Amino acid sequence: MKKILIVDWDVHHGNGTQRCFIDNPNVLYISAHRYHGGNFFPFLQGAGPKSAGNVAGEGFNINVGWNEKKIGDDEYLVLWEKLLMPVATEFNPDLVLVSAGFDAARGDMGECDVSPECFARLTRRLKTLANGKVVCALEGGYVRSVLCKCIESVLASLLDADSNDKCNEELQSFYKNLGDHEMLDCINPSAAKSIRDTMKVHSKYWDCLKSESRGSGV
Repeated sequence: MKKILIVDWDVHHGNGTQRCFIDNPNVLYISAHRYHGGNFFPFLQGAGPKSAGNVAGEGFNINVGWNEKKIGDDEYLVLWEKLLMPVATEFNPDLVLVSAGFDAARGDMGECDVSPECFARLTRRLKTLANGKVVCALEGGYVRSVLCKCIESVLASLLDADSNDKCNEELQSFYKNLGDHEMLDCINPSAAKSIRDTMKVHSKYWDCLKSESRGSGV
């Protein structure tokens, strides 16, 4: 096993994970978290879009920092399709690890608005990588009634033998609803800016983002 993708959707930045792999080109770390210009825990400027990795690991550390509360399903689904999945597909990992904190869930203390079904959809999308080798490690989540629903949804998607078919149906519906609109124009403007800022930094490292930056003015 040579290449590992770590996806961190916990509402807090995974500063420890970033520190461990900041110079490792065999580990691609992608984190979506509340940032607020470094004014949300763990209060690090290094949790922002410009922290792209060091030395050989440059380009393999990707931070998307939200700067508003209530970021929800639409923003996460667009992040997956616009940035995370294209880069992950180009990286072509042998294994996907998910830092599966659920404090970004609707009704939890993270004050985001991600539904249990959205977490399941994000998981199904990740299962299309690495021949379906996805490991989710439970992290945050502080409201038990919310946490249980999120865990149940993600476990169901991990165990679903028809997950890829369902994922394809969801993608078809997603793009049909999108129509001719640019997906970043259809979500919270602050979240769209966060995604664009990260894409701009990483467009010099990833071929899939070079074409996006030319086509959408990133």
